[in-house]
Amino acid sequence: MKHLIIKAILLLIANVAIGQTKTDFSKLYIEDLYKSSSQVKSISPNEINFEDLEPIGKSIGEAKIVLLGEPSHGDGGAIQMKTRLVKYLHEKKGFDVLLFEADLYSILFGVSDMKDTTKINLMIKENIYTCWSESKVSQDLWTYYKKQLAGKNPISIGGIDCRHAGNFAKSTLVETLTSVLKTIDFEITSNNYKNFTKDLHYILKNEFSSKKDSVDIDNFSLQIKNIEESIKFSNLDQRTRNLWLIEMGNLKGCFDLIIYDKSRDIVMAKNFINLLKYKYPNKKIIVWSHNNHNVLDVKTYTSFSSNSPEKWDENNTLQYSTYLGTELYKEFKDQVYSLAITSGSGNFSPRFFGNDMFHADFSRTAKVPKSSEQSLEYYLENKKSGLLFLPLPIAQGKPSGYPWFSARLLDLVFEGKMDYTASFNGIIYIDRTVNLNGQ
Repeated sequence: MKHLIIKAILLLIANVAIGQTKTDFSKLYIEDLYKSSSQVKSISPNEINFEDLEPIGKSIGEAKIVLLGEPSHGDGGAIQMKTRLVKYLHEKKGFDVLLFEADLYSILFGVSDMKDTTKINLMIKENIYTCWSESKVSQDLWTYYKKQLAGKNPISIGGIDCRHAGNFAKSTLVETLTSVLKTIDFEITSNNYKNFTKDLHYILKNEFSSKKDSVDIDNFSLQIKNIEESIKFSNLDQRTRNLWLIEMGNLKGCFDLIIYDKSRDIVMAKNFINLLKYKYPNKKIIVWSHNNHNVLDVKTYTSFSSNSPEKWDENNTLQYSTYLGTELYKEFKDQVYSLAITSGSGNFSPRFFGNDMFHADFSRTAKVPKSSEQSLEYYLENKKSGLLFLPLPIAQGKPSGYPWFSARLLDLVFEGKMDYTASFNGIIYIDRTVNLNGQ
């Protein structure tokens, strides 16, 4: 694809010479991407011949962090495809950690150390969003996880989300933290600590319905700082100390998200970095999240309209708005590989979180929106391409210089013409997807 810009310039010169000054570079680029694509045999996790996934492995190269996206948490085909990719990356490429865009505390302290496979299913459903834990399309993932857990090459799971949305966090965090602090002689009987735990109970229960004036903000922040310092210099064993240092940073991020409406993606990125530092040093890691979070260049969003960059500069937007992939790319550069998934047609589940922002409504189904004639999805559908992997040229992390094209890469129900090359290393196209029930 290195010839693309030269090709486009030559075509422009040719068109000018014959009196045609307008060239659709987006179409030329999509055609070029299609020519470089490779067929994917199946989205089924039961397809364990991975030869068709080798072009993806080659594209990933030496990257040690792979972000697996999906255009909607209700896109069942994407969940199946990602499960197959997890198997491939674990068995063939040495990735042995899987981190979800889900409750860090509940998974790290409650789920990840469980060995009793008879109890794991309930823990997973209570602590990982049900679109990924209770849906029919996700069951192959957990069957695989339990099988690996009992074998010689287990895969570790964790979470990066600061939302303490799981039942385990809501029911055990305060008491477990208090018990740990008691062993290091922290003043758990002080009024300041009692007020802190009262406010923490309130936040855990109400989450996004929490009122800013219902908590003692100054005391909460001070207690977090004091607890973190006490744990850091305590005589706790290294593993316990490291886990609680991760959680204190996570808890501070949760407070900032709910009380100050700060960026969830910044916290997820910090959580990832802390997990890599304290829990998974030198590991190759898969991140399971939404395409939207995996954008490697946040300025991709400013390309949506001509006046967006000016507005973002005026409002200083980039100082407080970013994305997980962007922050990880800043930290780890080419060690990060972002793989987006998009679907051309079929069904999806629109109520993937439900009213409580946790449980999916499996009874609701919607049709994947019809693509515009200018879009990547429309082009591939007309080609009757089936399942495809499209590698993108190496130009991520900043404006790529490649033509923008229309696609639904940032959300299944939103189509925009943007600089997607800056944000993703590759794209998997699913011609016909299914909802969370596999239908």
